[in-house]
Amino acid sequence: MKNKVFGVLCCSFLFSVSMYAQEPLSPELSKQVEQIAATIKNNPDAAAESFDELAKGKNKKNISLLVAIGNAYLKEGKNAEAKEYADRAMKVDSKSATTCMFAGDVALAEKNVGTACGYYEQAILFDADCFEAYYKYARAYIGVNPQLSVDKLLELKAKHPEEINVDRELAVAYYQMGNYSQAKQAYDEFMQKGQPEKSDYGRYAMLLYLNKNYDQSLDMANKGIEVDPNSHLLKRLRMYNLSELKSYDEGLAAADKFFEDPNNPDYVYLDFLYRARLYVAHGDNDLAMAEFDKAMKADKDKEHPEIAKEASEANEKVQNYPEAIRWFMVYLDGLKGKEEVTDLFLLGRLNYMAAGSMVASVDSSKTDQVIAAVDTIQKKAYLFEADTIFAQVSERVPDNYLGYFWRARTNAMLDPETTQGLAKPYYEKALSILEANPNASKSLLIECQSYLAYYYIQIKDFEQSKIYWNKNLAIDPENATAKQALDWIKTLQ
Repeated sequence: MKNKVFGVLCCSFLFSVSMYAQEPLSPELSKQVEQIAATIKNNPDAAAESFDELAKGKNKKNISLLVAIGNAYLKEGKNAEAKEYADRAMKVDSKSATTCMFAGDVALAEKNVGTACGYYEQAILFDADCFEAYYKYARAYIGVNPQLSVDKLLELKAKHPEEINVDRELAVAYYQMGNYSQAKQAYDEFMQKGQPEKSDYGRYAMLLYLNKNYDQSLDMANKGIEVDPNSHLLKRLRMYNLSELKSYDEGLAAADKFFEDPNNPDYVYLDFLYRARLYVAHGDNDLAMAEFDKAMKADKDKEHPEIAKEASEANEKVQNYPEAIRWFMVYLDGLKGKEEVTDLFLLGRLNYMAAGSMVASVDSSKTDQVIAAVDTIQKKAYLFEADTIFAQVSERVPDNYLGYFWRARTNAMLDPETTQGLAKPYYEKALSILEANPNASKSLLIECQSYLAYYYIQIKDFEQSKIYWNKNLAIDPENATAKQALDWIKTLQ
């Protein structure tokens, strides 16, 4: 699943005192910085002049002020100006954790992850209790090398086991690595000991869902909805989990709630796919197909051809074989020439099933005769297509019985009276492969042998027919068809 549910987590951090005697920013200075910062965008020159004036005299070495001004510039995307104030702070005290933190933030804004994390490491060196440095280091590396994120967070956890927020951050890092089990364990600890925010219910419910703990995920989604009734993610997960738990009526009700706004831009292909599954389970195939269509359109990069395969399976289930074939062809097109032999086999089987479903019944009316003739033509078309596909299967896996066996069945349907023996060479080949396998299915062996035995009766080669009927009895001594055939042959000899 490609569902991006974790971003940067917002936490409350502790700022520690550096080795340099650092005064916190006074309310008066904080207000002045805020007022000047509001002018950066529309009057940058005036803002620069005001900040420069503010940071003179007694404020020249006020690191809190220099960092606050730098952060004001950083917030507006003025990285060069922010770096200037970072440099000024570094000249005042290069061993200040706060200074190093800000220098790291500036480097990160310029996408210099290694440099940024170097500064965060220095902040930890100068203040081992600077939690923010650990967290920022972990977040900086999470999309580059999540293992480094995990290592740094485990370091913090070892030094400060009481810092419960680290478990939430660990969950994010493990998630990024695709290690959903450990991500869940980390969030388990946080949810039990920490103080969850609204967003935590969705993240935790998602991890539970990814670990296939659907009942727990549903429970967490329900709790989260009580806290945040409008959460798009929690409504989504409620629908997903109810579907997985086969609570289809509740699932459809949850889907209706989730899709209340049809213009919501945050719907993804999986949302429509789950609703399609719910409709399929509820027996509403037409509604399901409409959702499969939406899922295909929402898959803008065409990365999920399996959507079409699932739609094909739904149509096969209700014996709508023409639509099952159409959807399967869409699936194969999506594979872009990378189909497996099993895909070919399934397509051949669909054509065979489509042919088998067409039972023409001709009455005396001309209309019925025309319909029957059309159906016969279509039936043969399905069988010819199936034969072509099963031939390809045989070519790709010549040592496997499947291609030959299903080609035999297809040709047997083309020659229902066995007057031409169309299926004979394919049943013979399938039988030779099956007989070489000591674990071969008895029913398959009997089918091959029964056809060949009947074929030889048709051409009046009774001795050869007896050989195959006796092979059936060797497998199934109580086989009534074989016994009756052998008794009948005796009457002719």
